[in-house]
Amino acid sequence: MSELVKTRAIVLRKIDYGDTSKIAQFYTEDFGKLSAIIKGARSSKSKIGMIVDTFNLLQIVLYRKETRDVQLISDADLLQHFSNIKEDFERLKYASAVIELLLNLTIEHDHNFRLFNGSVRIFDLLNDKEKDAKYYFAKYFLFFIKEIGYEFPTTHCSVCRKELINGSQVSYNYETGILCDECREDRIIHFNFTEELFNLLKCLSSKINNIKYKDDDLNTIIRLLEKFIKYHIHEFQGLKSLELS
Repeated sequence: MSELVKTRAIVLRKIDYGDTSKIAQFYTEDFGKLSAIIKGARSSKSKIGMIVDTFNLLQIVLYRKETRDVQLISDADLLQHFSNIKEDFERLKYASAVIELLLNLTIEHDHNFRLFNGSVRIFDLLNDKEKDAKYYFAKYFLFFIKEIGYEFPTTHCSVCRKELINGSQVSYNYETGILCDECREDRIIHFNFTEELFNLLKCLSSKINNIKYKDDDLNTIIRLLEKFIKYHIHEFQGLKSLELS
């Protein structure tokens, strides 16, 4: 039996279904990722059809049944539409990368309240023309990785657990993780951090925002995080949105 439920939802994507309807995928506050049909959504008179658009934050009402793969939307209201993201290619690129992460690396119906709120927050930041889109996406990427269970270490050596202090040589091995100057001696090194780059990584994983950084260093960290996810989740093929120039 279906129950009528209300939840906030980020629109991830939508496709046409039949002659008049659409099916959309959402990342919701209360039920995680789910799919739902919007009957009559392709009509120009459909209020719901007009507001179910990628990136939009909605409040949706569902006829929800746990045994059903595709739910049924009864009503929806627009909460935010992030117009600055949609008008700026750079911001659109990083917002699209957020959508890719939620679509490809979250599990259907796996509720994560922190991840939902963090995803709404990154869209707020990307929508702010005063904020550096690449910097805040890198922060979100680290946060996202932690929330799906693959935290990227930034404070202690993954082998001996020694605290990584400023000025020490820090390296990285995809299998072992972050390595201090001693533990790196007898292991394959896939990446060596400069002191400046590692400090940036630590700041990105904290609440600190008022730091100086190089654009190339942000690119390096984002590429490293992509490779980190590829190593742990073989199905992940990288973020296609970030390949756009």
